[in-house]
Amino acid sequence: MIYFTLSVAGRPDDSRREAIDAAMRARGGRATWRVNPIAGRSYALLEAEAPFAPAEVAVAPGESMYDAAVIALAVFPTVPEALPYLHDALGGEGRPGGVLAVRPCNEGLIVEWDPRISGARIVSGVIDVELRRFASGRRNELLSPLPPPVLATIASDALQTPELSADRVLELLIDR
Repeated sequence: MIYFTLSVAGRPDDSRREAIDAAMRARGGRATWRVNPIAGRSYALLEAEAPFAPAEVAVAPGESMYDAAVIALAVFPTVPEALPYLHDALGGEGRPGGVLAVRPCNEGLIVEWDPRISGARIVSGVIDVELRRFASGRRNELLSPLPPPVLATIASDALQTPELSADRVLELLIDR
């Protein structure tokens, strides 16, 4: 499978979603959507069996297309004063290599990153270090839909079990 992620400001209207869904179906693929009104962003995981150019799904103003399954995480610190520092750590010089965008949202921020370059542990570690300076907790919300191989990689890393892969997840094997 080939994956792309579409990041959309707000909620795409029905005609926009239908056009993207139809474009993916025409290529033997599908689009999986997640809309988050609190964070003010929507994400589509675009999956296709055959290669396609991201330009085939026209990117509208307020949208970003990434050529990978991207993790989009909304972070809501319990201490709002930590937000500018968190934004700088994730989006400024010295940020983790895989960070693609850091976007403000209602009482938090959204960080979008490529897990092939920076693992969840790295990004989460940067967040923890910055919030620790303010003795701040946080609430996280995963915004982007993720394919099974990415989920398996995250689980493998968190559980420190390198043998864990998508072809060893029981639920996925049952679905097949």
